[in-house]
Amino acid sequence: MAQLCKHCATPYTEDSGIGDFCCAGCEQVYLLIQHEGLGDYYRWQDRVSQPVKDRTLADLDSVALRRAQSEVESGSDSGEAVFEVEGMSCMGCAWLVERLAANQSGLIEATASLSRHALTLRWSGAAFDLSSLGSELFKFGYRIRSTPRDPSSAPRLSPLALRFLLTLVFTGNALLLAAFEQFVVHSGERITLVSLLSLICLCFTLLLGAAPFFLSAYRVFKIRRFHSDWIPVTLILGSTLYIGFGVSFSLSAGTFLIASLVCVLIGARWLGALFSKR
Repeated sequence: MAQLCKHCATPYTEDSGIGDFCCAGCEQVYLLIQHEGLGDYYRWQDRVSQPVKDRTLADLDSVALRRAQSEVESGSDSGEAVFEVEGMSCMGCAWLVERLAANQSGLIEATASLSRHALTLRWSGAAFDLSSLGSELFKFGYRIRSTPRDPSSAPRLSPLALRFLLTLVFTGNALLLAAFEQFVVHSGERITLVSLLSLICLCFTLLLGAAPFFLSAYRVFKIRRFHSDWIPVTLILGSTLYIGFGVSFSLSAGTFLIASLVCVLIGARWLGALFSKR
């Protein structure tokens, strides 16, 4: 029988896992997070991360990180740079990376961006050591690349933004179909094709916009945690049942209302991530 890892929620069997975890790496990271008092990581976590697996610190190139810091500083004791961070896969990861960076001496500001998989650092004073930060992040399953990014480079479109845009497109199509049914089709005329197209738009909207909420809720249910995604899941299910069994809505109008709710929810999540610079 498959179980879900207590750290990353990855499915595993008793033969392949280690206790409540899918691997020794996840077990080690879970214990580190609890020991450092960073348990809020699991409250922010909203999708499955890749298993950390077993890693050794010998894989971290500390010399390259020190060289990168020297190049950024260019003879001074201060610097600002953007570094790519591998392993960030959810809001919890961005939150944890920022907290770990904030504990470093000499660091003025640290901002993690999930959409760019990057960490913006600003430091002052000789006390800051980029290789020390790299070692600390690596213990928790994140790897900071030694080549700084160009801060002026345009951010790429995040997966969350793409989901929102596609959901918005299908919601717009559902609106057009509902309007067509209301104002163009004659009363009493069968509208099987319009209803079918409306259902297709709704299915794509749910797959793109609602799936992240349902997956998060399912994972935390399996590992017996509460997550804020239970709220949008309840709203979507409740509205679907109400409209589905209601007699005051046509099929096209009902699918548009449900699609609109999903679009608003995924849009709110995208805006939240945008304003938090993640």
